[in-house]
Amino acid sequence: MIRHCLFSVILPMSTALAGELGVIKSVAVRGTNSGVSLATQVGHSYDARVIEQDLRRLWFSGNFDDIRVEATEEDEGTAVVFRVTEAQQLRLHAVLIEPSSYGLRLNLPQGTPMSRLGSNQIALEARKQLRSQGYTDAEVDYELTPVAKRKVDLRLIIKASDPVRVKEIEFAGDPRLDQKDLRGALRALRIRRLFPGVPGIWAGWRILPAYSPEAVDRDLARLEALYLSKGYFDARMRLEEAVVSGKEARVRFLVQSGPLYHVREWTVSGDRVGSPQAFCSAMFAARRDAEREGIIDFSVTLHVQPVANAVADLTARIVHGQPYRTGRIEFVDYARYKDATLRRNFLLDEGAPLDEGLLRKSVARLNRTMLFEPVSDRDVVIRPNEKTGEADISVRLARRKRGAWQLAGPAGPASLAGPLEASIGSRLPPWGSGIFELSTYTASVSMLAFAHPILPALSVAAKMPRLPVFAVRRPFSPGEGWRSGFSVVPQFGWRASAVTYATTQIQQRTLPLLAGNPGLKPELQVAVERPMGEASMFCALPPARFLNWRRGAVLALQILGAVSAS
Repeated sequence: MIRHCLFSVILPMSTALAGELGVIKSVAVRGTNSGVSLATQVGHSYDARVIEQDLRRLWFSGNFDDIRVEATEEDEGTAVVFRVTEAQQLRLHAVLIEPSSYGLRLNLPQGTPMSRLGSNQIALEARKQLRSQGYTDAEVDYELTPVAKRKVDLRLIIKASDPVRVKEIEFAGDPRLDQKDLRGALRALRIRRLFPGVPGIWAGWRILPAYSPEAVDRDLARLEALYLSKGYFDARMRLEEAVVSGKEARVRFLVQSGPLYHVREWTVSGDRVGSPQAFCSAMFAARRDAEREGIIDFSVTLHVQPVANAVADLTARIVHGQPYRTGRIEFVDYARYKDATLRRNFLLDEGAPLDEGLLRKSVARLNRTMLFEPVSDRDVVIRPNEKTGEADISVRLARRKRGAWQLAGPAGPASLAGPLEASIGSRLPPWGSGIFELSTYTASVSMLAFAHPILPALSVAAKMPRLPVFAVRRPFSPGEGWRSGFSVVPQFGWRASAVTYATTQIQQRTLPLLAGNPGLKPELQVAVERPMGEASMFCALPPARFLNWRRGAVLALQILGAVSAS
């Protein structure tokens, strides 16, 4: 907000004076004792564009709440004075979203340094998230409200109408490819059908994606990548029409596929490969080898060289940077937990090669502990130092709320999928260490209502259809292994606790294998150089083998866990 006022009022004044003011006699900065670097220098001609650059540099430093420039003509030249007001060193107490029903994920822990510039950037990020959710007219304002000495609440005030959803996608022109393949290439705009419809009676149950221009651009790129992977190296596509009517949008893409090329020869680093699948497999293997060596800058360029009518040779070139060793691993905002608790879930060691594959697995293990809000790629920062050959890693953690309550019931009959449950629980204080670190435990008080059990030998339902329960639980942590994933429930006795412990161990150790660890091997973007211009395609891992059987096994394990609790 300040920036808009500053540049709309001060700069026109500076531009008007630019024709009258000559050589700069003196430059002063008033309002701060900190060193300030300016392009405006004594002896130079007065230049409004240079003044603007200095204003922007000072503002985006985040160190000042207000900046004003005064230019005074004197006998020996022009005196320029920058008057600044230093920003207070404020810390975040809480984020308040009004109204609170938008599901924003900002991951701002308590104690985050706050300034007006930072608050403005947070508001812009919130608006970006809202527009990606289909709130095309969303606007976000902010206020900093003092709550204690140098602590503030950040209030985000949202104004938005109903979200716009994509109801229909059309492909016009000369697509050639099957409509199912085209719709399958979409990510942001894909319409997902959960249940098929009944003609003339019910349209079925569909999940409509949010509409935004950014989503359209992303999926245009993915459509182009699909055509390149299929051999249509001259394919062109663009958005022909996007019609928004109320809360619905209809999007039409115009596709000109061009000829289907016959690939005469695939070459990767001098070696021939026989198909796009073999090419992608070779690229994944090359990237994994580079990761094991500590290489974090890895890119692939595919050069398309036409040699005849609809015939081309393809040559891949791999470029990577220097290898790095793991420097300092830092966890931000983990005050409730011991550093050792977090490091036990990390597979990277300081001083070892910086293996990004192990880093992704480490983040996945942290997320499985359920101690924090989900950690995403944006929360992991790698800071390489070319001179030392080391790279520091910073992982930002946002703590979950300490207390929670829930009402839960079985997905099916209560005798099959567990009891009805009402509970209130809280994490214990940050005392102790190792297996006795209380902050890794949760205490809860519940009221359970049982039905007739399927396994009477493992149940208390036959004795007490309604039962108040006090429990202390330590959720499963991959870094703790057998020392986690257990419960202490006096009312159920040792037998039920042992069954629950065994079931939890089986579930937590088997589910990642059955699920195939999605996200641990991200797709690889390949730059494509072709006569008509540069583009991109993607190498993605093929679907896991026996996927339906895997999903069935996952469901069976989840039912087993519910039965053991009943």
